Amino acid sequence: MQIEPLLNETLPATSYSHTQDLGVISVQGPDSLKLLQGQTTADVKLVDLQTSVFGAVCTPKGRIIANFYILQNAADSFLVAVKRDVLETLLAHLKKYAVFFKTELSDVSTQYHVSSLFALTDTLEPQTQYELAIPTSHQDGCSQLVLNNTYYQETLTIAPASEELPDAEDPAAHKVMALLAARPLLGKEHLEEILPQWINMQRNGGISFTKGCYTGQEIVARMKYRGKSKKHLALCTCIGLMKVGADVMNEEGKVIGSVFDVAPLADLQVAQLILNIDQSEVGSATVEGYDISLLPLPYELGN
Repeated sequence: MQIEPLLNETLPATSYSHTQDLGVISVQGPDSLKLLQGQTTADVKLVDLQTSVFGAVCTPKGRIIANFYILQNAADSFLVAVKRDVLETLLAHLKKYAVFFKTELSDVSTQYHVSSLFALTDTLEPQTQYELAIPTSHQDGCSQLVLNNTYYQETLTIAPASEELPDAEDPAAHKVMALLAARPLLGKEHLEEILPQWINMQRNGGISFTKGCYTGQEIVARMKYRGKSKKHLALCTCIGLMKVGADVMNEEGKVIGSVFDVAPLADLQVAQLILNIDQSEVGSATVEGYDISLLPLPYELGN
């Protein structure tokens, strides 16, 4: 496993940050679960006061409108933690269907703080896949989701806005830890462009293939059972500067992917890529003329 000597000597053992780019939607009413179950890739029937889920809402063509975490905070009451810049788009989409259900949806972002704590684990070998059910606890109005990432376990906390937050610690390191989790949340720059499997949602806990129908389900299922696309999320490091959207080139000068997200770490750049070919087929590769080193994903890649 190459990720440990390459990064762990530079990254701290823990990092805490306020995730100000995340907002919160409230979904309340006796039909709330039915509404969410019919729209998301996640199995919302798994959600209770001890369990949350990661999932997405898609267009009929299977493209992601937004992906998010869903937790229950009371009987018939759910919270959805989502990127702020797609929150209104997701809310408008859900409200189109909510008229057929006994449920009310609203943006309650001003009522909550969302924060994240990463802590180094002892696990350096990839998991088979991230679990669909996310352990969750509640105390004094705060909800905590424990995301069992391979290298750095993340605790995502949704707390009342009145709660005083600790100071953030090393936001640059925190961003790198989030990249290494390989479970990205999408913003408006990727609105309706990305299929769930392109960001490995079939392996990072975001898709249930047994829950039944939801919008876009036919396309998502077809990719699993017919293997239509090799596109997937990958991780890499680079000594040179990488920019989001830059092409990934193989040794023959052929474009095999692009930079999806990137963050600096001392003299390194750490990036998520979307590759168009299997990672195992990549020999040497460059981004903007700089050699890159592919890192192992924190979970096994499959359909």
